[in-house]
Amino acid sequence: MKNGVTPGLYQHFKGAYYKVVGVARHSETEEELVSYQALYGDKGLWVRPLSMFVESITRDGETFPRFARCAEQTMVLEIAKLTIIKGEEANFEASFARASEIIAARQGYISHRLIRSKTIQNEFLLTVEWQTVEDHKTGFRQSAEYQRWSELLHHFYDPFPTVEYYKF
Repeated sequence: MKNGVTPGLYQHFKGAYYKVVGVARHSETEEELVSYQALYGDKGLWVRPLSMFVESITRDGETFPRFARCAEQTMVLEIAKLTIIKGEEANFEASFARASEIIAARQGYISHRLIRSKTIQNEFLLTVEWQTVEDHKTGFRQSAEYQRWSELLHHFYDPFPTVEYYKF
């Protein structure tokens, strides 16, 4: 990207991590703004003028970037194709809405989408962005909250889904 900011994982000089979504242009002023998501707390969405995002900060005689792109881009996309017992689609979607709160509260979670198939009534695609595979495999699947997730969702699957991970 010509402005030096590409989507991905960045670290603020104070230590927090953010996912940069991209650079947008203000509709009235045409100022370039960086859109990014916090990877902590409520995982809020933020925008900052590009000039501020790429500027250097000097503290105690040391100069460093306000936001530095992480050399190790560890974000991963979990993908699961979910086949739901026929006739249970609406119940599954209602349970998934409750289960979403469980997963969204986990460390390393970034975002998720549940997408219903246009051609097969009882199929869904679940995508979840994690900071690392371990955040899902260990941090979530080995947590007490995973038991509640299982109680809400696992009885809807036929067959039980497999999960794949993709680095981006």
